[in-house]
Amino acid sequence: MATKIDASMSHDMVAELVIDEVETTSIVDFAPDLAPDIGVRLKLIRERNGLSQRELAKRAGITNSNISMIEQGLVSPSVNSLAKVLSGIPMTLAQFFACNQVDVGQVVYPAAMLAADQVQQPNGITVQSLATEKAQRKISMRRHTYAAGADTGSEPIRHKAEASGWVVSGQVELTAGMQVHELHEGDAFYLAAHQPYRIRNRKETVAVVVLSVVQD
Repeated sequence: MATKIDASMSHDMVAELVIDEVETTSIVDFAPDLAPDIGVRLKLIRERNGLSQRELAKRAGITNSNISMIEQGLVSPSVNSLAKVLSGIPMTLAQFFACNQVDVGQVVYPAAMLAADQVQQPNGITVQSLATEKAQRKISMRRHTYAAGADTGSEPIRHKAEASGWVVSGQVELTAGMQVHELHEGDAFYLAAHQPYRIRNRKETVAVVVLSVVQD
């Protein structure tokens, strides 16, 4: 039953009444357009966090049958109940409803996995690429390891879009257009679209550069 708000009530008193009402309101009443996908959304988020229904239930302090029923759409939890379930992840209600329901795929790429997929080029440069399986990605990010004397080649490289790089370790020579720069560990560079460049490692030690390029 809704509580009547009297004009003589203070702001804090009204706030307490509103909170009480929200805690007992079901998701259907709170956001009817979101109710049908709550179960699907919960299952996706739970699986993405590597949690079984039993583990999430244990963390949230409820039974795993409750989790199962929500995910199957058999019950519509109250706002308070859903918040309790999400506390086991942990995640807030705002974060839950802001999540894109589309399965975005892998998020974290362990170093061992990246190392296993690295490509050794004939010019002395080893390349490790990130998220190559994501066909719709907007950014191409690669870790280039330059052996002593490694060179991208006399033919300048050009990207159709903007690119930037960061020298993680070592020292390299960057030729951008008509300018030649000596870049040391911690230095970075930014290239405009179609700007020609060349990178060489003239030192006897290995150099590492992380390059990020905006996809067309």
